[in-house]
Amino acid sequence: MGTQTRNVAVLINGNARGVSERVIRLVSSVVPPEHLYISRSITEGRSIVRKILAAGYDAVLTGGGDGTFVQFVTQIRDAIRGTDGTARMPAVGALKLGTGNALAGLLGCSEPTEEGLTNDFWRARYTSLTREMRFIEVEDRLAPFSGVGLDARILNDYNFIKDRSKGTAFEQYLSGGMGYAAAIGAMTIPKVATAPLPEVTIVNEGAPAWKVGPDGRRLGPLILKGETIYKGPVQIASVSRLDGFGFHFRLFPFAYVRDDRLHLRVAACKVVEILSRLHVIWRGEYFSDTIHDFLVERITMQAERPMPFQIGGDGEGHRSFMRFALAREPLQLLDFRTAYADLPVGPAARAACNGSARRSIPPAVLGRPLSAPPVARPARV
Repeated sequence: MGTQTRNVAVLINGNARGVSERVIRLVSSVVPPEHLYISRSITEGRSIVRKILAAGYDAVLTGGGDGTFVQFVTQIRDAIRGTDGTARMPAVGALKLGTGNALAGLLGCSEPTEEGLTNDFWRARYTSLTREMRFIEVEDRLAPFSGVGLDARILNDYNFIKDRSKGTAFEQYLSGGMGYAAAIGAMTIPKVATAPLPEVTIVNEGAPAWKVGPDGRRLGPLILKGETIYKGPVQIASVSRLDGFGFHFRLFPFAYVRDDRLHLRVAACKVVEILSRLHVIWRGEYFSDTIHDFLVERITMQAERPMPFQIGGDGEGHRSFMRFALAREPLQLLDFRTAYADLPVGPAARAACNGSARRSIPPAVLGRPLSAPPVARPARV
């Protein structure tokens, strides 16, 4: 088999919370300038996406967090829809540059250092396989997770605390797990402690859905199209294709049970229950009569009053009606955990990437196929 090398574009969101001028300089030192694109507005992003598609890149790495990934991948899909059918969807991946990095955790992205970014750029070009995953269609966007209620409050409160601590002595302590804990304890819990839970009605609008137990197996009969999945009080009602939000926060332990379903989690937990069980909730190991898990393809939610809403970890205001569906077409995700070999990193590798020095990659590595065959999963109904 002949040598195979991906042509990789890197698309950075210059307005993302985690993307400073220092980060942009760091990425610029790693990525060849002809392959680096920096967007600072929605309009500029659309224009850059059209250029990337016209150039025929095999893959695109986004930089700026989960919300950035949602924005750019949706723009790429929309641009392809607007062509004459000659453009194709490139493989997509992420660099770990944002404040929300759940997708980066799934794909095995390195830390945002010179060595880590160089390593990921090399792996994207030469050795990483791709994995297929169908994301969520919500408000005409593609997202790895979305929902209303407590998760949206937590994400918004975490981003608020992280932004306020930037540049202070507390910045290093208020990121990651400690930042989430601070957001939950100082902001989220006080907001929801005394507020009555809104009632939400969730209806199946697609293929049969079903409730699952703690072991991931079906409980009760199938829920057919048009039937009510859940009606009652809601602290959180969210769907996901990932098992959590990063930092080992596994809110969706059944996200990988089926490739053709979304994990819908509905919880009506009181504040006391959340606080007393937070450590096992964090690990995705807590189940009770107030937590309901379903596997669904397409649903609608109707809340009695507007609730905090998030798409891919970015706050989107409040909604009382929402529609979620499993996307028809899968994305080809660059999975760095599948890289065949450790690649040279650091200044020598950067020079090789920029063409000023050539570093030999073993032909046996380059000759391997750059996409993995789909894995058949047994039906668990």
